[in-house]
Amino acid sequence: MTKNRKRYLEAYLFLVPIITFLAVFKYYPFFTGIFRAFYRWNAANIDKFVGLDNFIELFKDANFGAAFRNILIYSASFLIINLTMPLFAAVLTYNIRNERLKKFFRLGFVVPMVVPMMVIILMWRWIYGGSFGVLNQFLQMIGLERWRHAWLGEPSTALGAIIFINFPWISGIYYLIYLAGLNNIPIDLHESAQIDGINHIQRLWYIDIPLIISQIKLVVMYALIVAMQVFQQPLVLTSGGPGTSTLTPALYMYQQAFTYDRFGYASSIGVILFIVLMALTIINQYIVKETDKLD
Repeated sequence: MTKNRKRYLEAYLFLVPIITFLAVFKYYPFFTGIFRAFYRWNAANIDKFVGLDNFIELFKDANFGAAFRNILIYSASFLIINLTMPLFAAVLTYNIRNERLKKFFRLGFVVPMVVPMMVIILMWRWIYGGSFGVLNQFLQMIGLERWRHAWLGEPSTALGAIIFINFPWISGIYYLIYLAGLNNIPIDLHESAQIDGINHIQRLWYIDIPLIISQIKLVVMYALIVAMQVFQQPLVLTSGGPGTSTLTPALYMYQQAFTYDRFGYASSIGVILFIVLMALTIINQYIVKETDKLD
């Protein structure tokens, strides 16, 4: 065996543990889920092949239809939020001239990334809580008692309350993506623009945004993929209620599997989610490649 081949073999051997863990904990459950989507299966004593029956039932399921409508509303809101608020924060940070102040704000926007999402959800449950919730108490204190609601207990407000979680919606990861794009813009362009007398809004619209279009497209696809998988917030805050007003496909899949022992049916929901997310991922890859060609 030549020296080069031996070196390559040693490198591949180091990958064996990683590949093994991926195969056991990622690929095996993934392919098992696809396989079981064609079975009536409860992970115990029922294991019957039913072909496409699970998928036929799924597309007739009014609850799944409601869950899909909810996730479309949530995804659209999530997308709009992450196309604006993190970009606004990144632009403000980028335009700060004092380096110490710039580092302070950059750190301030990134630090919340280390806070577990569950802590944030529980904090907002306390804010929304009934008559003694922080939000309702605040409304009463400023004389807007008529605006008080059972925010998570009314179908008309529950989904909006979940969307409002994490206000002012400056996600650290999207903020960093935008800020990295802004930092890559040649300073000469800004100096030329300043000489031409354009203001900050014109510079943002005509120079900055066109030059960070790759980052914007990446945020669009990443935000959609994250939004389609939302699960924790409705599970902890409302369990999908009241009624089906906050039910999402991921939560419905969880309920069918672990509440009703319909693991085969839950697997079919997972397959549909996989197809949607795979389509979004392919679109993302295509958009990024096309943008790279333009660059």
